[in-house]
Amino acid sequence: MKTKLGFLLILLLLIGGCGSVDSVQQHVEKSYTNEDGLIYAYPDDPKSEYLSESIGLYMEYLVLIKDEKTFHEQYELLKAHFVTGKNGTSFVFWRLNEQATTNALIDDVRIIEALQQAATLFGREEYAETATTLGESIASVQQQDGSTVDFYDWTLALPAQRLTLSYVSENQWISDTSLALLKNTESTEIFFPEYYDTKQQSYKKSNEVHLIDQLLIAINRQKLGEASPTFLSWVKKEWTSDQRLYGRYDRKTQQPTVDYESLAVYYYLHAYLTVAGEEQLAREVFQRATALGTDDLLNEAHFFDYMHYQLLLENSKPATDSF
Repeated sequence: MKTKLGFLLILLLLIGGCGSVDSVQQHVEKSYTNEDGLIYAYPDDPKSEYLSESIGLYMEYLVLIKDEKTFHEQYELLKAHFVTGKNGTSFVFWRLNEQATTNALIDDVRIIEALQQAATLFGREEYAETATTLGESIASVQQQDGSTVDFYDWTLALPAQRLTLSYVSENQWISDTSLALLKNTESTEIFFPEYYDTKQQSYKKSNEVHLIDQLLIAINRQKLGEASPTFLSWVKKEWTSDQRLYGRYDRKTQQPTVDYESLAVYYYLHAYLTVAGEEQLAREVFQRATALGTDDLLNEAHFFDYMHYQLLLENSKPATDSF
């Protein structure tokens, strides 16, 4: 009897997992995709922005669920609409817009990593070749004083003069100098500086901090072996006292400046607490995110929030779901 019940449970998990994958794809196609197959930012609003951020997030998700067909469709859209070649280099438009002449490092790295993973997973060498082409362009011209910077303007042939610290992760196309700037940033204050000014050679801070940026900095520092005890202590204190965190905070007072919670914030909060070894708190964050992730909220969510929520759900599935 127990064997039968166990088999039925696994079968239900498999069916549920497959159903959720299909519903995500169907929802993206129905609510976020125009007639050309391109993804726009807000549901049922084809006039909202078309971002490389969106296609990168979707590609990341499609690799995770091993959907070769839909991934290849997105790859073809990436090449046809987002990749541009200038002076022997190739870059990704950060958005589809007549005035757009720059890329965005964080979105490029996400796309490159998805392509590399898909090349291995699906056995498609062309994905790896595209990833290498994009990465080599970043390494060759998107540099200032040894630092990989935020973007490259191919019309002006000029790299940015700043490095946003939340863009920096351990990737083969990001320079060691940039990684050092992330590792060496101030970690005794609660919040990190937002970026490094390559011209002034100094870290810069804003009065209002975006929690996603702060969490990304903390996650990538942790992965580089640099703990952030002051920030972690604040996160744990805030979560324990209120069981929620908000999108933005005042740097000086550490009080929220907005009253909204964000599914994307909870994705990165869950990821940070996990890499920091705070697994019980990570589970609590997951429970809060799933309580928020109602159909009403998801049907109005920006694609950034929608996909991060789906990535959170997929990454948190038990091992039996993958069989």
